[in-house]
Amino acid sequence: MSYAAISVAVFIIVMIVIISEKIHRAVAAVGGAILLIVMGVMDVEVSASYIDYNTIGLLIGMMLFVALPAKACTSYYVGKDCTKDGTTMYGRTEDYSPKKDKVYKVIQPKKVGKNATFKDETGATTFQAPIKVETTYRYTICRDSEGAEDGYFGEFGTNIKGVSMSATTSASVAKTVGKFDPYVDAYESKVGGITEENFADYVLCQASSAREGVELLADVIDTVGAGEGDGLFIADQNEVWYFEILTGHNYCAIKMPSDKAAIIPNCFVIGDVDLSDKANVVASPNLVKLAKNNGFYVAAQDGKGDINVKLSYSGKGYAAHNADRIRGGQYLLSGQDNTGIYDADYQDPFFTCKNVTVEKMYELAGYRYEGMNFGRNISYRIGSRRTAEAHIFQINSSMPTELATVQWFSMASPDYSTFVPFYGALLTDVSKAYKTEAQQPNSRAAYWIFRNIGYLCEETNDGDGPNRENYGKGVKQFYKAYMTKMEELQKNVNAQMLNVYKNDKKNLEYYATKLGIAIGNETMDFAKAMYMDIQTCKTNGTKYETSSLSADDIEYDLSMVTAPAKKADDTKPVTPAKPSAPARVQVRAKALKGKKVKVSLKKTAEAKGYEIVYSTNVNFTKKTTKKISTKNLTKTIKKLKKKKTYYIKARAYKLDGKTKVYGRWSLIRKVTIKK
Repeated sequence: MSYAAISVAVFIIVMIVIISEKIHRAVAAVGGAILLIVMGVMDVEVSASYIDYNTIGLLIGMMLFVALPAKACTSYYVGKDCTKDGTTMYGRTEDYSPKKDKVYKVIQPKKVGKNATFKDETGATTFQAPIKVETTYRYTICRDSEGAEDGYFGEFGTNIKGVSMSATTSASVAKTVGKFDPYVDAYESKVGGITEENFADYVLCQASSAREGVELLADVIDTVGAGEGDGLFIADQNEVWYFEILTGHNYCAIKMPSDKAAIIPNCFVIGDVDLSDKANVVASPNLVKLAKNNGFYVAAQDGKGDINVKLSYSGKGYAAHNADRIRGGQYLLSGQDNTGIYDADYQDPFFTCKNVTVEKMYELAGYRYEGMNFGRNISYRIGSRRTAEAHIFQINSSMPTELATVQWFSMASPDYSTFVPFYGALLTDVSKAYKTEAQQPNSRAAYWIFRNIGYLCEETNDGDGPNRENYGKGVKQFYKAYMTKMEELQKNVNAQMLNVYKNDKKNLEYYATKLGIAIGNETMDFAKAMYMDIQTCKTNGTKYETSSLSADDIEYDLSMVTAPAKKADDTKPVTPAKPSAPARVQVRAKALKGKKVKVSLKKTAEAKGYEIVYSTNVNFTKKTTKKISTKNLTKTIKKLKKKKTYYIKARAYKLDGKTKVYGRWSLIRKVTIKK
């Protein structure tokens, strides 16, 4: 048998053993490697030279992530009376397989004509339903990139009309209920019911308001049916609706109150409803009838409404893994520990809180119950290593429709990532890193850049190992400061964009798009620098500290955007646009023997040269700072002082005639000369 055949056979055997879970995956993998060495397929020394330890760490992390339970998404809502700045916020963490990469895209409008039909474009489901507009709306979407095999699974987005949507939090009715109105199979039926694969795309392509989105979805479930149970949000500038799909043709949606907040895990939560309140409730025609005819009807507990939806369709109480998340989220936002959540009669999904910020919502998305004592092991947390993305919509009702909704979201787990703001209603394109599809680790894709940081920070099965302390703590500290700074900068950006709206509205989309691309790229620069720093810490056996990265380095305002060139007319000459600057350069620095530092630069498009500065002061004061100009991508700085710490940054420049046009300074690198 050839060495190639032996290798394939050993690989298959190892995979079978891992899948069987009879032997720990690490033991199986090591055993397979030893077997190849014993059989002469691999030579120990030669094999070791080819090992990419970073890749091995990444793959180990991926296996650990896969071992976690599925369906642990958590939705959240905070009314405007409960926030510090009077904005409304809602969103969700999406917990799913870490192998399913996420992309963020802009779906362009399409002329479909009258009587058009929406179909699952991937072919993953058989769902189809009428499209009620002749030209679909442009919208943003965060979705999977699996293609036709599994479907796109559009998770959230915003359309040009300012309608936003988060879909979904999976849930299911009581076993005794589902048989009376089963889900319409989306994979086997000739025309299947609507499912998570299509919720967002179907609604956002044609809804001009939140209410219209609710009614579109209701009509589809009435006529075609639903293929699964879910909870989802649909919102616009003025109102937020929460929609629960209960059975194949039954649902209930409520307008969310401005003075309450809610944490919604994988369960149904809508309680008492008054079906005559058409302004605040939309429900299926047979919601009460089905429950009464089949013996699971429970009257409204307040004595005023028509039905208690949760008690009727989902039964009493919450499962522990759902109750834990409700309790944890309420505690973080309100400071109150609601231990009564475990009572069988508990049903109210709402609670009160004050002064909630975007930064606090970011903390919520990655929350693992720090500071709480449950008295037992917790299997489901709001923050999870399996989180594929997390998002919040921040809605300011006092802003124009186009600017009212800021869409903040993180790729991968927000524990080791950060929320990035975008004006979803105005985007015509996004940063290349955010739309790069890559089902395997890829350093150019935003999803994998952040996912890889998470893998480095958590290499133990329980997520509480030494790397969470050695690296994860520093990452979280930095991103907390990052979010605080970004939230403050967003207020200034809102004011700048409002000025554009008033004085240059025709270019509003241009500025929003260019700004979104710029902040997306900047966020990637920070993440890449962080990843390299952590790798260096692993090599040196030190803890990760954020001293080489600072939230003060964030640049986020319209100065990042080059103004559009003015068009020529009969009377005025063309005003040339300001020459664009080269991109921010990426820098690595490594201490060498002999009191030297090697500085490595990543080639920057259009750059004619680079400027490197180094200093013993992190603020680069004049007396401590020296400057080097170079056209090379590597430069060795000599004659440094031992036991001194040096701070290094660089920038690229291009030429406009004879004038140098400089790009932004790189992130600061920190190097200590030991000898």
